[in-house]
Amino acid sequence: MSEVLRLAAWYGDHMVLQQRVRSRIYGKTLAGAEVRLTLERFPQDRRKKADDDQRYGLIFQEHDFAETDGFFEFKLPFIEASFDSFRLTIESCGDKRVFKDLLFGELWFTAGGSNMSMPSRYSDCSRDKLAPEEHNFIRYFAFPESGLATGENLYRYEATSDIPEGRWYLGNSQKRAEVSAIACSFSRRLFKELNCPIAIIDAAADDSMIHAWLPRQITEKDAVLNNHLKEIKHYRDAQSWNALPEGERREERSIRRPIVQKDLAAEPREFLRRNQAGALFNHKIAPFTGMAIRGILWAQGEQDVQYPSHYQRAFRRLANVFKSVFQAPITGLSLIYSQLPPFLASAADQHRLADFNEVLAVVRRRLSIPAALVTVYDLPPDYAGARGKFERPETPIAKRAVGERMAAVALGLAYKHDLPNSAPEVASAEAVGSKLILSFENIGRGLSLKDGESEVKGFAVAGADAVLIPAEAKDLYGVRVLLWHDEIAEPLACSYAYQNFNHAANLCSLEGMPVVPFRLARELEDRSKVWAWTYCDALSEFKYLSDDPRIERLPDLARPAEQPLWKVYSGRGEFALEKDNKRHGKASIFLAYRRADERPVSFGPILDYASDYPPLDLSLWRRLTVSVFSADHRAKYLALRLKDTNGREYLFPKETLSDALSWQEISFDLSQATVDRMRLSELQFVIQDPGESGGLTLDRVSFSDLNLSEYEED
Repeated sequence: MSEVLRLAAWYGDHMVLQQRVRSRIYGKTLAGAEVRLTLERFPQDRRKKADDDQRYGLIFQEHDFAETDGFFEFKLPFIEASFDSFRLTIESCGDKRVFKDLLFGELWFTAGGSNMSMPSRYSDCSRDKLAPEEHNFIRYFAFPESGLATGENLYRYEATSDIPEGRWYLGNSQKRAEVSAIACSFSRRLFKELNCPIAIIDAAADDSMIHAWLPRQITEKDAVLNNHLKEIKHYRDAQSWNALPEGERREERSIRRPIVQKDLAAEPREFLRRNQAGALFNHKIAPFTGMAIRGILWAQGEQDVQYPSHYQRAFRRLANVFKSVFQAPITGLSLIYSQLPPFLASAADQHRLADFNEVLAVVRRRLSIPAALVTVYDLPPDYAGARGKFERPETPIAKRAVGERMAAVALGLAYKHDLPNSAPEVASAEAVGSKLILSFENIGRGLSLKDGESEVKGFAVAGADAVLIPAEAKDLYGVRVLLWHDEIAEPLACSYAYQNFNHAANLCSLEGMPVVPFRLARELEDRSKVWAWTYCDALSEFKYLSDDPRIERLPDLARPAEQPLWKVYSGRGEFALEKDNKRHGKASIFLAYRRADERPVSFGPILDYASDYPPLDLSLWRRLTVSVFSADHRAKYLALRLKDTNGREYLFPKETLSDALSWQEISFDLSQATVDRMRLSELQFVIQDPGESGGLTLDRVSFSDLNLSEYEED
């Protein structure tokens, strides 16, 4: 018998339906034909139904007649989440479909780009073991990441209802290793918090751009979005749909062009068919039209990082699309998304990524549905262990924390409204004398510092000169932050963690969610960069050695990775971290040296990493001070050598370290140096010890005595 019934492609055995919603069950049959629907309930322990137990057995039955085009629709009753299983039967014209082992619980739709699509097996979730109770009650709907059937590579010009190779999987299925790592982490945390079935629709697509998720009708009518597509050569109409830019590539190979130094990290990404406007909407969102869900998890934008204003406009349109496509509970649809993790978004602009993440923070309050942002800049940037297209810094393997943070704000956004419903962020700033007092929202139980640190890092402040410089900050009882700089009498603006690489910023909630980076004023000269080596509390950090982001072209030794912060340039010496004897922060650096009398030991920070945006610029400051401790009971000598990119060097007169068991501060007047302090390639300390061998502890390199004269005229 031929099939008469045609149902939504996401219906299947083991599916989960959203609780507390009158879920739509729809499809097509013959015009005017009768359609019958029955819903049965079975106890989770498979016990037999007692005669007087009305909860089990047939709990809903209805019949209707299809419309003239064959379309029919039923609405199920409101059903609370439970661990009981259900059976759904739909019949028409002798055709019968039975869907077994259904659950009612919480259903979330995940979409976006590579960070959301990264499978569990490549992430830090790869070895997570499900508890026995999670095996059956956490479920996933998965289908090809491209949205196409195996072997296909062409996208449809119009929306489709097909979901090739899509099916429901139990939590302990082998397929789980291929499911989004963020989705897996999110579902496990939410299951523990809500104690009800959790289901994820895994629809993310790596290397996707936001316009691919929008219906083509939107990008055609919106002149701004349409012009953007044409500028980046991603526009396709009905005649050019699915066409690859082969002609453009042949032309580039055949014509000799002058060599121009490019910001390789900021170049537009290669065109992919999936990034035609509407391609992913057609294949990955449209087929789920009418599905009842609690909300959407979104992580995307690494392909759009150069276009923040375009992304903001498109993201607002996308929120409207989600609202129109999905059926929402009475409380409304929720949208939870993450900022981009740190990566070399530009080798020329140290704020390119910060600008994009700022847009993600600002747009949250402008969306048509309640939304939450989670911060991720504190997580390890390591991508080792990923494979293929995921083996790149844009997609770090740290995904467990991202999913757990999304679940944490989901609780406040959709379930328990007394909890934070987004990442902590600044709410107001009040000037009190020469200081600013910042207030925050979404701080939960209060503010704290990560990793047991004792000093707040990451803030900058600006005075009348409109120049942002690193600031001192103090946590006020976990509720507010006091901010100041000794050389600014009247602070007028401030910022926090507003850099592409801001891992050192350490303010977070007691629950571990980092504060959203911000700037309270734009168009300021930003000289707030603080280099990790100045804190003297770490020996290494994740760095980019090259400004070429295409790591597949780089030899292994040149790929972004954990790299040393300090180096012995001449003489014999070795570094070690000292956590007991420190003056600031969480540690200090101990240098053990030998034969430092006849041949002084020269050591200092490494300044040529691409992610530090060299050369080093110290033109803002007139004085450098380093805190040192010597336990050798003898006088020593410390000097400073500067070298600029033109090869000019200046060696400061050596300063005496006294024979004292106490911390000492050694200062150098930078204005004396006859080098270009805007373009320094080396900064070296030189230790000379009459005793030849010994040790020296460093804790904090600081700069003072502002040189703002060049900005005063402006």
